[in-house]
Amino acid sequence: MHEMSIAMNIVNIACKEAEKDGASSISNIELDVGKLSGIMIDSLQFCYDSVCKGTLAEDSTLSINELTALAKCKQCNDSFEIDAFMALCPNCESYEIEILQGRELKLRAVSVN
Repeated sequence: MHEMSIAMNIVNIACKEAEKDGASSISNIELDVGKLSGIMIDSLQFCYDSVCKGTLAEDSTLSINELTALAKCKQCNDSFEIDAFMALCPNCESYEIEILQGRELKLRAVSVN
């Protein structure tokens, strides 16, 4: 389960930044997770709760913004939502697409006390 290592890294980064700012605790960590990132959000949340114990983030919450996956057709320039890496353009039925959004894993914000 790679969500455990992801959660550990997120908490590590957030705690280091909070310590730099002299914070006594972290109240919330906000992430952007793309639909095509391969991350199971429920598993990430479960792992997050476990890895926070004994850290500045112990009583914090994890807010996850799931980003839709967007693509642009290289043939007709139409933009559309996709659910997988292989997608058919709904306008011209081409498979030549460029993925614009949906693979992200981004630490957006850390709220501290």
